[in-house]
Amino acid sequence: MAVGESLYSVQRFGDYLAAGAVGIVQVDVARIGGITPWLKVAHAAEAFNVAVSPHFLMELHVSLAAAVPNGMYVEHIPQLQAITRSSLLIEDGQVAPPDVPGIGIDWDPDALDDHRVA
Repeated sequence: MAVGESLYSVQRFGDYLAAGAVGIVQVDVARIGGITPWLKVAHAAEAFNVAVSPHFLMELHVSLAAAVPNGMYVEHIPQLQAITRSSLLIEDGQVAPPDVPGIGIDWDPDALDDHRVA
């Protein structure tokens, strides 16, 4: 069973892991509160021999999943293409994390302005 798309705390993930009620953790960096709590969940999952397959924001999650030994898959939801200047290279179903500094998202300020609400 995969859980995590709607979990919002490290403790809730810990509850599922401790109960043996999860086979894949789908922790979402935006919903869990950032990179540090995301890593806490990923490492807790590793301690229970559970894979991590993050939910949403593939542009950011590919680097995070690559940074932990139990990273499994990255969900492909290309919703940011309209507001970013770069995209991930996907070949034969594989994606590599970007090799530039930062969080992996190259925002397009002009495209963001087009969506600004006045």
